[in-house]
Amino acid sequence: MTVSMPDLFRIDVTAAAVTAARTDMLARGHVVITDEPKERGGTDLHATPLETLLSAFLGCTNVITHFVAGQMGVKLRDLKMSVSADFDTRGVFGRADVTVPFPDVRLRVELDTDASEEAVQRLRELVGRKCPVSVILRQAGCRIEEQWVLAK
Repeated sequence: MTVSMPDLFRIDVTAAAVTAARTDMLARGHVVITDEPKERGGTDLHATPLETLLSAFLGCTNVITHFVAGQMGVKLRDLKMSVSADFDTRGVFGRADVTVPFPDVRLRVELDTDASEEAVQRLRELVGRKCPVSVILRQAGCRIEEQWVLAK
């Protein structure tokens, strides 16, 4: 697949605060809703903004992994991912000046491929440099521990 993109383009998202806990957004005609659990005043019908951020990391990792694998000639039969992050709530609640709300993020990527370990390592390095969400998290000071493994 050949992708042609301009060097710079704008992404627009609009939002309405439905409640103090729920936000309805519109991105290219697609509805995105975030909410909070009931104990934080929400309905718990949708993912939280922070869960959405981490979901965006996985979605971006998927797209960029497939893109880079295609450039490298690496065939991916399957890709499974998970992310886990430690959230430092002290900044939100004013208990400390927290500059990195997610100090530690753990990414696990499981690939079903015939690619060598060396090719998977190169794929990992390139994805880490090219995935916009990964770049943003790293530049924000998040330590991303990555585990890329071959499916059994």
